[in-house]
Amino acid sequence: MNLSSRPSSSVARPGEPLLAVHGLGLTLSQRQILSGISLELKTGEFLGLIGPNGGGKTSLLRVILGVMAPTCGQVIWHDPVTAGKPAIGYVPQRSGVDQNYPLRTLEIVTQGSAGALPRWGERGRALRLQAEAALRRVGLETEHDTPFAVLSGGQQRRALVARALMDNPKVLLIDEPTAGVDAQGQDQICSILRDLTRHGIAILLVSHDIPLIAEYADRIACLCVSLHWHGAAHELTDEIVHEAYRCELENYGASTHRKHGS
Repeated sequence: MNLSSRPSSSVARPGEPLLAVHGLGLTLSQRQILSGISLELKTGEFLGLIGPNGGGKTSLLRVILGVMAPTCGQVIWHDPVTAGKPAIGYVPQRSGVDQNYPLRTLEIVTQGSAGALPRWGERGRALRLQAEAALRRVGLETEHDTPFAVLSGGQQRRALVARALMDNPKVLLIDEPTAGVDAQGQDQICSILRDLTRHGIAILLVSHDIPLIAEYADRIACLCVSLHWHGAAHELTDEIVHEAYRCELENYGASTHRKHGS
């Protein structure tokens, strides 16, 4: 896969810094998970985080979320409205939804609201309208009564993005949203995320699909315990990836069958 052959995409202009990570380190059971990580995320920016399995990508998301405490370093938020940490939406690798439980898609989405209960009266109606609006943002407005379990893989991932939008976050942290999704579904997901950045939402997305993320992201960070490279997506080349990780692109899950621009 030649990264230089990818088409250019419409790129938003990121705004002011929203998140700064300084000198972050994480050690678990005497194993170095993260070392000396420093990066920045701006309002309305799409930042792609790539790297091998076990390289610390999901751990970095957990530290940023506050689920894990770093061994050293700082996570600093700069939201001018809250004067601190902004509202954050999170889409994990797995839905956590029992596929045998007959929840409708709308019900899955309403779970993303911190005020999801009660679900009756005026509050219930407002919650439904909010969830329907979130589904429209991800192109699933006709699926609100569809059982979540019968949605396609790509539709399920979009529904989980809608769930993460319920509390109007300024930041979305998303872990492998295109894993197991076909090429069309992958493009749909990334196009939706790209559109969200145009409305001021900052996105930090973990992915193994380097060509896909290089097409849609503003910047890319290459993580394998330490930060090997961090720059504009259009500057990422095969040579940079090979030099940073000393392996073939295929080892990072980049599909040789994607045909962007062909």
